[in-house]
Amino acid sequence: MNAETTASFVTPAGWTPANQAVFTARYYHTLVGIRELRRRLGELAPRCLAESGFETYFEMVAGASGEVQRRVLGHPSAGFWVDVGWNLLTRRAAERFPRMHVVPHLREFARFAAGAALLSGEGGVTATVRADHAGRVSLPGAGVSVEGGQPYARVELRVDGGEVAGKSHRVPRLAAGPELNWLDGDLRLGGRTPYSFADLDAAQARHWRQVLDGHLDTVMAARPELGEELARGVAAIVPILSPDPALHVSGSFREAPGMIALSLGEPLATVEALVHEYGHQKLYAVLVLDPMIVGDSGEAVHYSPWRPDPRPLSGLLQATFTFVQVLDFCLALLDVPNELDRAAVVERAYQVGRQVEIGLEVLTGRAAFSPAGEVLVTTMIKRLDEIRDALPRPPIQVRDRIDAACAAHRARHTRRPPVKTGISAEGDPETLARLGLPPNWTADAVLGRWYAGDSLLDAVRAAPADLTLPPGDSLVADLAAAHLAYVRGDYRAAADLYAACVRRIPRTPYFWQCYAFALRHLGRRDEALYVLTHIPTLMETGDLPTGQTSHITLPDPIPEPVVADEPPPGFTDPMVSPSAARELWSSRYRDFTEATGGAQLPTLIAVACGLKPSMDVWIPAEGWQAFLRVVHDLDLLHYVDACFDRNSPQIAQVPPDQLTTTRAALSAALLPGTEAHVFLARDPAALDRVVGAGWYPLIIDGVVVNKHRADHDKFGDALGYPSCCQDFFRHRNNWNDDNTYYAALLNTEGVPSPLCNPFLRHTAFGLVPYMPCSYSCPATVEYAARLRDRIATELPGYLTAMDHALRKTVLCVSELRMYWFDGEQVNRHGDQVEIRYDGVESLYRVEAEDPLHGLLSTGDRCVLDGEVLRVHRGNAYVGGYRTRGDRHGPECPFVISFSG
Repeated sequence: MNAETTASFVTPAGWTPANQAVFTARYYHTLVGIRELRRRLGELAPRCLAESGFETYFEMVAGASGEVQRRVLGHPSAGFWVDVGWNLLTRRAAERFPRMHVVPHLREFARFAAGAALLSGEGGVTATVRADHAGRVSLPGAGVSVEGGQPYARVELRVDGGEVAGKSHRVPRLAAGPELNWLDGDLRLGGRTPYSFADLDAAQARHWRQVLDGHLDTVMAARPELGEELARGVAAIVPILSPDPALHVSGSFREAPGMIALSLGEPLATVEALVHEYGHQKLYAVLVLDPMIVGDSGEAVHYSPWRPDPRPLSGLLQATFTFVQVLDFCLALLDVPNELDRAAVVERAYQVGRQVEIGLEVLTGRAAFSPAGEVLVTTMIKRLDEIRDALPRPPIQVRDRIDAACAAHRARHTRRPPVKTGISAEGDPETLARLGLPPNWTADAVLGRWYAGDSLLDAVRAAPADLTLPPGDSLVADLAAAHLAYVRGDYRAAADLYAACVRRIPRTPYFWQCYAFALRHLGRRDEALYVLTHIPTLMETGDLPTGQTSHITLPDPIPEPVVADEPPPGFTDPMVSPSAARELWSSRYRDFTEATGGAQLPTLIAVACGLKPSMDVWIPAEGWQAFLRVVHDLDLLHYVDACFDRNSPQIAQVPPDQLTTTRAALSAALLPGTEAHVFLARDPAALDRVVGAGWYPLIIDGVVVNKHRADHDKFGDALGYPSCCQDFFRHRNNWNDDNTYYAALLNTEGVPSPLCNPFLRHTAFGLVPYMPCSYSCPATVEYAARLRDRIATELPGYLTAMDHALRKTVLCVSELRMYWFDGEQVNRHGDQVEIRYDGVESLYRVEAEDPLHGLLSTGDRCVLDGEVLRVHRGNAYVGGYRTRGDRHGPECPFVISFSG
């Protein structure tokens, strides 16, 4: 793209050759994605291609005319299908769980082949595919949706001679051309959005078409060039419902080219949304040819005048570009007759103009641009000035109110992001060679980042024990030597070398974090906490702290109250009988059970009896005094490294892919509603080891602070876990890409043992406090058997309840979603598993909302059919849930019973 072409994208110009070219490039991007996916799977997983029948469907589409191919593969569903495929591939799903997600996904390509056959009127397709939530099977691009029968059922799809078997429905189109499409389940994007998608009846569909046709007419009348672009660049509008009639909701998605999702609302907001969302689609197409921003870390740390949460630079570029389009449209609206309130348009234009001005200020101050990016942003600034000069200004009181709101919004964003200007990221050739890294390796993935992708550390962790590194005078030499010292436990040397990295480049948060974790291992825990909680300030000054400390404020001990003869109501889990509850109440573990409700009691017993060197546990504020009593009575050492606030508003501001089951912000004090993270051990050395390696992800000042990755290799050892399970966890505990529970199932030989049941580890009945390498791991069985024998000597009634709980059937979807049932009856029918039940309980509730638990709670029978769960009550279908392997925390559902 030359400068003139790039500049032309800022202002609507109609369906020009330049606009046609970028949308065509985006279509070719989809085609290349399909071909490359096929090639990679042919190399990595040919059995997946063969089992799914993908090759046959691919050849059918490839044999269709170019016009038919573009209608089918240019549909937003095709772009989404490609994106899902690549997400599965990058998560190594073809290796880790091929039959769970990869084969079913490839089978769905038959729908595109069927669409091509229907459009061309030639050839035939017969395939088994999965119906969507409404029992429909869509044929993308062909404008047809076939009634498939039961929701989420496997159904036969047949197209022959230009006819589709079964009852079908046409996807309606707006007068300007785009589909109004609620019939294609793929356009719901597999649960990636929080939207409530609408299913329209005939009357509602007529209403939506009438309203949207009117809005598109308004766009065409005010800005014909924009109307022409929108009609050609948008393929489908998907109706969604707003949770609040006063709130308009809309969205566009890189992975669904040509799709806009929106709700109907106040006319000005809805017509603006059409313009705004088309702007995203246009820029997505342009970005296929040029990224515009170079060296973008992708971290959401930059102020955005439109959002309460920080955004990546790419998000700022998207917002400023699209709102320049909105401003252009507002100016045009004022020049033609329409039914929109003129004063509202003027006020809205002033507000958007102020926001774009601020957004461009942040963007140009933080981003480095490609040559095309320089042209694009410069043209945006010029066009902003032109429009604002031409727009009428609202009354002074309106301007003052908007200006004050913008200033207050910006004032709430106080943290400055790190920068990389002038930093040399080049490697040290000899150091890199000894670590097996390429000579062109650079530290770009580390410098200036909060969430560093440190392949240098990975190489050090994987290096042989006798590795030596040459001395050097470079950042890479210092960082590699620091990592090596840390991995080998020389924390004093590691702290000195990390400090050298800090001195070289103080505005890299990752270096401060590594330095803090080295201090933590040295026993300088309060200094480490000071560093972790003051990184933005330290980056500004560049000065290493000189003895400053931070502390967690904890309540003072209160003298032990008089203990009643009977335990209080709700003293333990309801599965414990009254006699067993009295047994616990009279035991030396009474206060721990009171403090935690019984959670992790078996692990405490293991530590108290010397079967385990240490543990960590979360103690709620209301259980603190009881906890202090039990550590005193059992003569255990303890240390609190942080207090966790699981209700902090900061959690919603963190990118979801940075969250695990630990979703909390740091609290400097143990207050009501927070929990103390406590380490327990019998001797000081064991406590030092577990505290040093035991940091959990915590949000501090809006950013997740993760532990030093080398501590993953040390934490399991400090907790006394079997080496086989530590090794398994090290290789398979990847939240973004893997499902550890499913991996353990695939490792299991023979019948799963209740002594290897990890699903109850957050309850009162979990003998196994870690993730075993299989559900029949001999080392885990040996440990759990010893602990069980010990419990039998002290708490036989409690053990009876535990034995019953450990043998219950569990439905596991992911570490976020696992459930057990009351009165369950399990029946297996081929590949399907049916559970009849009287009630359901989540075993570890992490998310504020768990839609699957809500669904299961409405039924009394669920059927697991491959990657799909269907829930019934009596003979009535209640709802379904299709698990996903293409996003953070891949879901791999299975039902497991521990009867061994």
